[in-house]
Amino acid sequence: MSAPAAADPIRFDPRHRPLFATAEWGVLLHRNQTHLGRCIVHLRTRAIDDPLALTAAERDALWTEVLPRLAHGLSGAFAPDRLNYAHLANRTHHVHWHVVPRYEAEPIRWFGGVMFRDSRPGRIFRSRKRGRVSPDVLEVIAAELVAHLPHG
Repeated sequence: MSAPAAADPIRFDPRHRPLFATAEWGVLLHRNQTHLGRCIVHLRTRAIDDPLALTAAERDALWTEVLPRLAHGLSGAFAPDRLNYAHLANRTHHVHWHVVPRYEAEPIRWFGGVMFRDSRPGRIFRSRKRGRVSPDVLEVIAAELVAHLPHG
């Protein structure tokens, strides 16, 4: 597990937990776990706000290394029914994706003594304060996910 470099062009909330990083991309466990395992994948090398401005190498690394590695870890750790990938950039005007596990067959999951409920199966995910968990629970979620990541 490596943390983002000090020279990252965009700072994310320090309460997010670093999971892994490559030369181009950083992966964080989102502090707001509205959906168990929710993550952020962000470009580390330069400040851009349009995914169409990514280089071929950045796109290749994202789609062939970073997202498959994260998807494998999320599947192994939490067995979601599907993953949603959202590039919203509404508040943080920087290339990043929200990777949101969705739980439809079994929308209520217990992990670390906390109940997680996917209250909108089949519909767009929403972020709310209800997803806030203690730092200790966030660490347990991060550790479980890291334990299921293939080595990069």
